[in-house]
Amino acid sequence: MTDSTADRFASAVERFESSAPWLGDPHAPALVTLHVLAETLDAGDLTPALVAQFGLTFRSLAKLAPTANAAEDPLEKALRDAGAT
Repeated sequence: MTDSTADRFASAVERFESSAPWLGDPHAPALVTLHVLAETLDAGDLTPALVAQFGLTFRSLAKLAPTANAAEDPLEKALRDAGAT
């Protein structure tokens, strides 16, 4: 991150997206939202609401990352075993 765009929201989103192979077509609406928010923030509209929405959108996508040793939710397992999911 030594180039002049390293501190831009849009370039951060591009780096995140390129390092997130778990994101696909189902995530397109959130990714588009993230890109639009990044462009707006980079244009200088740093209102607290936009910064907060950017953070929420980013975190909602980032938490979808698979984890190697994720503990299985007992309720989710019971629902899946019962055929409810």
